[in-house]
Amino acid sequence: MTKTRLRRTTTVEADTPTLEPQKKHRSATKTSTATEEKIRRKQGISSATKEPETVTPTDIEQTLETSTLPSSTSEEVEASCNLRELNDCVQALKAIIPNNSTHPILCNVLIEADANTQQLHLTSYNLEFGLQVSFEATVNQPGSFTIPAPILADILGKFPSGRLTLTSQVTRLKDSETPSVSATLKMSGSQHALRGLSSNEFPAIPQVEQKLISLKASVLLAALKGSLFAVCSDEVKRILTGVHFQLNHDCDRRLDRLKVWTTDGHRIAMILGLSESSDDPNPLIDSPVQFTVPAKVLKVLERNLNPSERISIYYNSSDKTPQSFVAFRWKNWQLTSKLLEGQYPNCNQIIDPYRDQFDYQLIIERLALLKALERLATHTDKSHNTVILEFNSERQKVQASICSAVSSGTEVIDAKIMGSDLKLKCDVRYLIETAKAISSSDLRILLVTPTTPVLISPFGIPASGEAATESEYVIAPQE
Repeated sequence: MTKTRLRRTTTVEADTPTLEPQKKHRSATKTSTATEEKIRRKQGISSATKEPETVTPTDIEQTLETSTLPSSTSEEVEASCNLRELNDCVQALKAIIPNNSTHPILCNVLIEADANTQQLHLTSYNLEFGLQVSFEATVNQPGSFTIPAPILADILGKFPSGRLTLTSQVTRLKDSETPSVSATLKMSGSQHALRGLSSNEFPAIPQVEQKLISLKASVLLAALKGSLFAVCSDEVKRILTGVHFQLNHDCDRRLDRLKVWTTDGHRIAMILGLSESSDDPNPLIDSPVQFTVPAKVLKVLERNLNPSERISIYYNSSDKTPQSFVAFRWKNWQLTSKLLEGQYPNCNQIIDPYRDQFDYQLIIERLALLKALERLATHTDKSHNTVILEFNSERQKVQASICSAVSSGTEVIDAKIMGSDLKLKCDVRYLIETAKAISSSDLRILLVTPTTPVLISPFGIPASGEAATESEYVIAPQE
């Protein structure tokens, strides 16, 4: 672009203005110049000695017009993908969007179109944990942008199956630091526009590089199924709102060992799972590693993890970084989370005394007990949730009963009882959730006295199709 150069003076008189008044016309300027020339001749001043030329407002306007930069620049993103894949990913990402965030960018999903890999990378992050997923797409114009996840999920859910074209235009205004972002969804005769935010505003998810173990996803899922129900819901006891992990490697047996436990102060769930190590001859960890993961993060993992896949667990300790993080990676997914701070209770010390020293043992069919307890639970309310279990060793039966202010119920179940007669009181909800978490055909119930903790473990035939795990549960009886 050609610029009109300003005519600069070589010398400037102290009382000579550099700009003529704007009201003067160009013809007036010419007349004034001719008059000045006559005066010079009379005074004997040579016309070769010229006065400095003045810069007129017209000259300035021409310079500004020819040197003005474009008011804005823009970049476009264009990609097409399978609608169902995009919808499934967005629905998963939407689950971690905060409900009442003070940062609008956290309500958005980051979309990155990668021309090199021909993939779309989607990210959602709420500053506590983030979910990333990638899938194949046709990327014509690479780039990145963010759009609101809730409305995007709603729109995608209404589209029929097929291929969808996603375009975005990021306009950067000269006088504004914040770019303008608009996205368009096109499919068949449909076209929907969304206003987004710049990807530069989206916070980066921390990188977690230290790999601990790699195991079958079915083992981890079995551990989560058996433990998540027992986490504490009271945020005051924050460390108990998570699942405690203990990971180590058995070099002799070439097994990766996963142990998890949860407690809410009234019950304990402890699960042990083993998985064959990866082909790497060098163990990834040489000593046990322990940390506590928020339960809400693991519920997201549980919903999106396929049991037929393999999953790797990565970890950054607070010794190397200000905050400890864990990352779960499988296939084209990654879930990264902060870890809960604090010392988790040593549940082994609570369970150990009751494993071998018991006076009562009960073997009972799991489903029969579960169905009976669920029927009795219909009689409970906020003030009446206690079930009374009476062991009759002579008849080899257990009678379960509940009595509330307006109703009552009794169930009798066959069982194998070792020990004398006994009456035990427990929270019926705790017993139901424990029976659901166990997948074996029978349950084994051990206790020392009616007032000591009850130890429950699987017994009999394990459920087919589920990963083999060892589990133990402790429930505190009611007085």
